[in-house]
Amino acid sequence: MCGRISQYRDAHLYARHLGLADPLMLFDAADRRPGYNLAPGTHPLAIYPDQTLRAIHWGYCPEWARAQHLPQTINARADAAPTARYFEELWKTGRVLVPADGWFEWRVETSPATAHAHGGSVHTEAPRRQPYFVHLKKDDPMYLAALSSVRGSEPQTEGMGLVIVTASVDSGLIDVHDRRPLAFSPDAARRWLDPALPPDELERLARGACLPAGRFRWHRVSHEVDRTLNDDPALIEALH
Repeated sequence: MCGRISQYRDAHLYARHLGLADPLMLFDAADRRPGYNLAPGTHPLAIYPDQTLRAIHWGYCPEWARAQHLPQTINARADAAPTARYFEELWKTGRVLVPADGWFEWRVETSPATAHAHGGSVHTEAPRRQPYFVHLKKDDPMYLAALSSVRGSEPQTEGMGLVIVTASVDSGLIDVHDRRPLAFSPDAARRWLDPALPPDELERLARGACLPAGRFRWHRVSHEVDRTLNDDPALIEALH
């Protein structure tokens, strides 16, 4: 699952790292600030096949689904999206990238707690959801596979937006949900953007090009990240 990301570097750095020859920034730079705790409903930057970077609403609900009062979705499973009604067309024609510096996962852990009974104290272990920040060991940006219903310069109306594609988690990577973002290196990311990529190559890319667990590290962070309104550099710092 992917429900919270960090995207705090300058957009030009993401473009250079990806190897874009002629990127075009189609967003108001004056309105952008580093995002350390971006949640669904915010507008992370997305990279399109035409080398444009745009701020896109995180969340998607096609018109037919809204008519049936179905919920907005924020993720698409790589193994199901190619044939799922929500995503089938986007899988073919709406592939984009969300540059990211890391993402957050929550794991249920136990912490000491004290209960009082009959004049004494009893120490117990209380379960609590502990947030972790996951990032690359080299501290490079990564590129998350995403699908977007936003095309060209059309206005973003209700229901339009993007979803982040998830893959099965590797053994050894912290993820309580057994899913994680489909994160690419620059080479694989550029292939993901190729609108002419044959379906069989796209399937192999989605199944086998995700950055492996050994490329990542993660550390516990403050529970301040639990509140989506909090957004500052301290949220990704390791607890001591």
